[in-house]
Amino acid sequence: MDSDYTISDAMNELLLALSRGPVADSPWEEFLRLLGRALSADYVTLILRAPREGDAGVVINSVVLSPEVYDAYNEAYFAMDPFVNLPAGEVYTVDAFMPSEDYYASDYYQQYVKATGIRHLMGADLGDDLGNSARLRCARREGKPNFSAADRALCQCLLPHIQQTIRLHARIARVESERSLFATAVDRMAVAAFILDQSARIRHSNRAADRLLGEGQWMQAEDGQLRLVDREDNRAFRACLEDVMQAHLRGEPAFIKALRLGRERGEPGAGVLLRPLPLVAAPDGSRNPSVAIFVSDPSQPREAQHDVLMTLFGFTRAEANLALQLANGATLDEACERLHISRNTGKSHLSAVFSKTGVTRQTRLVQLILRSVAHMGA
Repeated sequence: MDSDYTISDAMNELLLALSRGPVADSPWEEFLRLLGRALSADYVTLILRAPREGDAGVVINSVVLSPEVYDAYNEAYFAMDPFVNLPAGEVYTVDAFMPSEDYYASDYYQQYVKATGIRHLMGADLGDDLGNSARLRCARREGKPNFSAADRALCQCLLPHIQQTIRLHARIARVESERSLFATAVDRMAVAAFILDQSARIRHSNRAADRLLGEGQWMQAEDGQLRLVDREDNRAFRACLEDVMQAHLRGEPAFIKALRLGRERGEPGAGVLLRPLPLVAAPDGSRNPSVAIFVSDPSQPREAQHDVLMTLFGFTRAEANLALQLANGATLDEACERLHISRNTGKSHLSAVFSKTGVTRQTRLVQLILRSVAHMGA
């Protein structure tokens, strides 16, 4: 084997811990602990988002001296720290960045660091063209030598790997944030959503879907797979699912199938739409997301914040209460009964609602509210 490509067992362990860092059960902690061992550092800190006024940031330590020390930096002393804003991508010790006598005489050192027993610091600031930034800090206690040139060289060698992992971490976090936002939007519309893998097992379900499964009226989860309660509905569903799964494997994301549940029983039923998810550029596996299923149950009320309706349309709270009842399919009489108001009061509220929205029919009012952004704030 070419020695140029040989790495030690210790370095291999360190790099594996780094690659696991963002998705570990305790993110980054194993890597920081191993990095501390490699650099003979008593403490290693990764600052993924620097603290600022009103924001404690995201600060991860290999060892937490105490909750009080941790909180004191994140809430106050960060503003006094002189060992910040290092030239990006370069490793510095305190004495290489600023006169060491100035650092040790600073209020930050005297009031905060000195009591911890920490004497020597080494660190680097990281940043890229996508706006991802972080700080890495390593510390040794009093009585130990300062970080050496070899320590700085090892840390410098690791910086590009750390930067790339942080970049991937940020991308995962952004995707998860966007996924959560859109999943919440679907929830607000009272639409149940399931994601199935290539084995037709449920990989993800939103709150509306969990509620639907819990009620058990239309469908259930059996051994991790969706099963419709009615035998005929289930047979039609399995046939549709097979067609959509094949479309997924063929790379046809525009293919869709739909069916209506409970039609034979003369019920309003629930609408089901199945569509394939695009093939992803990821290792082949049965757990890859493959099919999305959306279920609209007309018996499930749509949620909306009354305050949002009041802001959007200028409703009073009483008018917003009535409008929301009507939007969820109640007649005026039913809405008045549920709200414990007289029919005359309800008619007065409805007249005000019509005036403020510019519509004159209840069906148009329902359309207006259902198509508004009010449900996104629930």
